[in-house]
Amino acid sequence: MFHNVIGILGTPFIELIIFVLLVAYFIIHRHDKRLVVSGISRLKVVILFVIFIYFAWMPIVWPSLIPSSMLTLSVFGMFVINFYFLYSLILARIERPYRQALANLVQEPEKHEIFRDIWSFGKRFYYYDYIFQSLFSGANPFHFLSNIANDRVRDDIKDALRQMGVEKKLISLKLMIGFMKTRLASDQNLPADFKEVMGKTLDDLLKHPWLEEQVNEFLRIATETPEEVHFPEWTSAFEKYSSAPK
Repeated sequence: MFHNVIGILGTPFIELIIFVLLVAYFIIHRHDKRLVVSGISRLKVVILFVIFIYFAWMPIVWPSLIPSSMLTLSVFGMFVINFYFLYSLILARIERPYRQALANLVQEPEKHEIFRDIWSFGKRFYYYDYIFQSLFSGANPFHFLSNIANDRVRDDIKDALRQMGVEKKLISLKLMIGFMKTRLASDQNLPADFKEVMGKTLDDLLKHPWLEEQVNEFLRIATETPEEVHFPEWTSAFEKYSSAPK
């Protein structure tokens, strides 16, 4: 049966059909913005198409004019192009839920269960992405993949938060209230009546949009430009001097 599969894949027309199907799949999913690392660009597809035509032209148009050794080499080249194309599409498919998990983190950073999805999908994605590099890394492939996955997932979380402006959402009144309510519930030394009163007080703080807006703005300034909070007079003098005409 293995020889039959090899015989089928060794046919130029079968390789052509496979390539056409792969291109059709790419066209359908070409607008997916969640494909960042493994996304196949149009330029890459054009390059693959040109190389594929180079290998496929003679075996398909004039198969009788080339020797059998050249025919085998051409079919093998077509197979390599299809294998790389298929691998890239599978990698893109694996990447999609990982990027979606990162997007969910951006939208709802207070949900800690999202990190479980990020790690699960991210680990699987980077294992597939670096599987061939791990074989030639000179180290234990499993240790290599584990270290790569750990580093890249952490970097992706930081990049996602930085690029989409979630620093303001992370440091906000809403998140602070959630943090304090979690601490309040887990503190065994506090009486139940006190927890109930403070819980209602914390909930009331979130009911005032103006208060939430002012606290969020204060936290943004304290994080990005703390000198404006601690030394407002110095900041005003500096801005006046820097903006004065020379």
